[in-house]
Amino acid sequence: MAELTVRKIIEIHDEIIKKYGGTRGVLSEATLEMLIYKTNRENDIFKKSSLILHGITSQHPFFDGNKRTALVTAEKILYEEGYYIHADVEEKVALMKKIAEYKCSVKTIEKWIKERARELHIG
Repeated sequence: MAELTVRKIIEIHDEIIKKYGGTRGVLSEATLEMLIYKTNRENDIFKKSSLILHGITSQHPFFDGNKRTALVTAEKILYEEGYYIHADVEEKVALMKKIAEYKCSVKTIEKWIKERARELHIG
């Protein structure tokens, strides 16, 4: 994947808010900068997507839409490397709630993603 940037995450967030509603705006750009720094130092895409999923969801860098932004960004990281998360909406929602309630570590998220990751077969 091309290096993740704060701008890319903000663009994903803005699209989600535009499409589904909510309050636009960044609450803490410093939180996003630190998260990007940590994520871009990783080579493993499962670890990268786990860090993003956990970081955005639990650290709330946006006024609204943190969980949605986290999930879409994590899925985008995987997609750009040829993977997708094979899980239904209920499974994803359950995971996101656990993360938001601080009941899920990055390691647990990484394991969850690896168990559900499937290769894309683009013909």
